[in-house]
Amino acid sequence: MDTLKLNHTQIQAAVDQLTSQQDGVNRLLEMAMNSLMKAERSAYLEAATKGNKANGYRSVTGYGIGDSLSLQIPRDRLGSFKPTLLNVMKDQTDSLNELCFELYAKGLTTRDIESITETIYGQHLSKSQISRITSSLSEAMQAFRDRPLNEYYPILYLDATFVKTKRERVSSEAYYIALAVLPDMTREVIGIYNAPTESASFWDEICQDLKRRGLRQVDLFVTDNLTELDSTIEKHFNAAIQKCVLHLKRSILNKTKKQHRLEMASDLNAVFQLDNREDTKEALLKRAQDVSLKWRNYYPHLKRLEDGDWLSYYATYLDFEYEIRNMIYTTNWIERLNKAFKRTLKIRNSMPNVESVLTLLSKVAIDMNSSTYRHPVSRFQKSHLFK
Repeated sequence: MDTLKLNHTQIQAAVDQLTSQQDGVNRLLEMAMNSLMKAERSAYLEAATKGNKANGYRSVTGYGIGDSLSLQIPRDRLGSFKPTLLNVMKDQTDSLNELCFELYAKGLTTRDIESITETIYGQHLSKSQISRITSSLSEAMQAFRDRPLNEYYPILYLDATFVKTKRERVSSEAYYIALAVLPDMTREVIGIYNAPTESASFWDEICQDLKRRGLRQVDLFVTDNLTELDSTIEKHFNAAIQKCVLHLKRSILNKTKKQHRLEMASDLNAVFQLDNREDTKEALLKRAQDVSLKWRNYYPHLKRLEDGDWLSYYATYLDFEYEIRNMIYTTNWIERLNKAFKRTLKIRNSMPNVESVLTLLSKVAIDMNSSTYRHPVSRFQKSHLFK
């Protein structure tokens, strides 16, 4: 039979008629891709060495527009022919994998992702397939957590966020975050860790890991009042420690009767005069003693405000230039990061294991490092940080 020959106008009319039908675009894509691969094989065999020839087809499924495509991959007898379009299909698969992980990292459940991928690509991905996709990227997230560090960071924030995680049963577990300020005053998440219980040995492991990855010097650690953390830091680094003033205030006010809270808050603000450029540690400690004497009959635990060694950890910010005190007297910066973690995790009632939490937190941290934290937070360099 003679080959049917159509002019450009006739071909355009046939294409228009086909694409106007329901799912016509996908059917046209199938025909075009199958024809291109068949033509590519013919050209390959013409240029190939003698003895090779066509050897049928194998069926695969590609991604179309709201539906899947049925494609026929041409084969040759020697098994050496690989259509160029296979690379395009591999790119499609890689892109779909990345999309699934991005959606998962933004807080969507596996069921949500199943629905989205089927609607967009016409490709049904099961919960187990999506789980395998997200798990396949956990190695990249592990590499992020294990990456080499700079030798020096002026400021390092340490804090914890709690996530419901399943081991033998579901319980809230702490995930500890290390957020560093670089010499150019940009920021970077440099550590994400999990431990079922907080202890001196756990903090020792974190410090050893930071040093193993290259960290040698930090000028200031900013932390909450985490168990045994201050003594462990002092063991590993010659650095000042600032404990979060806001956490201390909240802790005191939470243990104060409702009728006393307004006055107590005013007294605590008088102790920590954050807007007083001329304030000193000695003056702060004296004001704290006065507050203790005023309230300790009602609240005996406030007697600790008279302990200069203990309270000095909350007054370290006064050793630094006034211009940066508002960024070091509290762990607010890292708490903003914790809020980003919560937004990602809030849809899920609990996480299936520790690794899934670490993977998601790592992805959020990478996004923050490449966007929010790449902008300097201050013009001050190291020489301007200290009095």
